[in-house]
Amino acid sequence: MVHLVSAAMLNLQPYRFIYPPMKLLVPIDFTPVTENALNYAIQLESTKEVLLFHVISSNGDISKSTTQLEVLAEKYRPNFNGAISVSVKEGNIFDHIGEEALNQHCDLIVMGTHGISGMQHFLGSRAMKVITNSKTPYIVVQKKPFRPVKKILVPVDFTKENKQVIPFLSTIAKLFGAKVLLTSQEPGKDEFIKNKIDNNILYYKNALASFDVIPELLPQTFNYDKRHKSIVEVAVKNDADMVVTAIDPKVDVADYIMGVEEQKIVANEEQVPVLCINIRNFTKFTGSIFEGSA
Repeated sequence: MVHLVSAAMLNLQPYRFIYPPMKLLVPIDFTPVTENALNYAIQLESTKEVLLFHVISSNGDISKSTTQLEVLAEKYRPNFNGAISVSVKEGNIFDHIGEEALNQHCDLIVMGTHGISGMQHFLGSRAMKVITNSKTPYIVVQKKPFRPVKKILVPVDFTKENKQVIPFLSTIAKLFGAKVLLTSQEPGKDEFIKNKIDNNILYYKNALASFDVIPELLPQTFNYDKRHKSIVEVAVKNDADMVVTAIDPKVDVADYIMGVEEQKIVANEEQVPVLCINIRNFTKFTGSIFEGSA
């Protein structure tokens, strides 16, 4: 269930904010890591409905897969106060996960990933390809078991687009009762970049405060060129339960094949869950008192 919230003082377009209870979609491929994603989803604060979704190839057996999903759902129903439903579609996972989330009015997708290992370094992350095709935000988890989301780490860099995560971030923070931790980009010697970073931090503080979320600015900074490693280091140092990253779906999927920092953050070796927000589908800036600094 959602409702509109005005952010006129920030000159942001209104956004459909999640209102409890949440409906989550969990892609299932019957591996332990996707079952862990299901376990994670049902324990998230305010989750009241979970849709288990499986995509089969053109010669797959829908009936058999539906039965398998029902068996998995039945395993978790006794320990979950909400509803668990199942859905099987034929086609391509890169298209159908996002489509199903929209069609079923899901607020979040919780996806398990095996990380990046071996040939995946060269072939790219399946998780990232799926995420770039979705308008619904993702929480990506790996093998680590669930723990309550009480600290959310947000890297703040020099870019204007970075600020577009704020409305959804503030909603998630309030929904989970989590504290928002800000880590800023190392400015280096470039005064122009430094001013952009400083003003973005100021923007974050004011914008989040307007949504009744008071962030904490950490003393630790991150290296923009090596942000996957340094951001995760900050997350671990501050015991963060989740890291936020912005995903730009206008970037060609081929650009995610080698070395993209966001891909490495999603599949981080510390297995910190990552909230992926599609910056082209949540809010657009139309000018603000901070606009000139971005």
